[in-house]
Amino acid sequence: MIDMDSFLPSILSCINEGIVIVTADLKIAYWNPFMEELTGRRQDDVLGMSVENALPNLDKPFFHHAVKGILEGGSPAFFSAAMHRRMISENHQVNLKMNRVIDREQVAILLEFVDVTNQFHRINQLRDYVKQLSRLNSELKQKEKVIEKLAYYDKLTGVANRALFEKFADKYLNLAKQTGSMLGLMFVDVNEFKLINDTYGHHMGDKIMMRVAAFLTESTRKNDIVCRYGGDEFLILLPDIQSLENYRQIAGQIDALRNRKIVQDGYTISLSLSIGASFYPNDGITIEELVAKADTFMYIQKHESRTEMKKDG
Repeated sequence: MIDMDSFLPSILSCINEGIVIVTADLKIAYWNPFMEELTGRRQDDVLGMSVENALPNLDKPFFHHAVKGILEGGSPAFFSAAMHRRMISENHQVNLKMNRVIDREQVAILLEFVDVTNQFHRINQLRDYVKQLSRLNSELKQKEKVIEKLAYYDKLTGVANRALFEKFADKYLNLAKQTGSMLGLMFVDVNEFKLINDTYGHHMGDKIMMRVAAFLTESTRKNDIVCRYGGDEFLILLPDIQSLENYRQIAGQIDALRNRKIVQDGYTISLSLSIGASFYPNDGITIEELVAKADTFMYIQKHESRTEMKKDG
């Protein structure tokens, strides 16, 4: 028959938990080797000492209330490291389990300190990792916006470029086919733009292009797509045109820009636009056909404008 009384200290010494047994008056009767590692205090130094003196952070209401409940009713208690930090030292976070032990009418309290320091470290590492992922995700989203802007927007004017125009053109053309609505397309050209560049310089020409892009954007609806198609050419995609009256309202606002004078950097510059428009399905059933037809109408108007200028001259 195994003598458990002789084996018990060896068993408790092998447990990877801090085991402390205290008497009813809270004097330390046992302090295992793992507890020595957790606290840095040897068993010989703490035996017979009040547990509150050996572990000052236990001298708190929560601990005294638990001791009372255990001694009077035998109710076990549990305290988590998350709620009670530094119960035994600054360097270790532990969960504490408390139970009543009775042997031959002697009452003692078993304290089990489960070291969860590594779990806390892993939780903190996980939190840091989540924060890093969140920050990285935010940075990636910002980079995606930059890449999208480079890929789909004209660098000078900020309006859509050809790639974005083609993307939306296919979308809105398919929508017009499905709903039976009209799709409008305007071709806008800045007249005598080469003369502006030659007279005032390319830097001034760039500013005029930016002004024109802003004017066109302000004159169109929210869902219309203004695109810089070439050096001095713009395309405007007009989805969901229910009637020609819709187009006339937009065209009327842009028409005010046909011949106007703008002030830029102290210079008064005459701005003249030529505009051609086409509509699906009357003028074409593909985007290429609509662009070609609007381009043709635009050049007719440009020719008429030059003829009128020569007559006025």
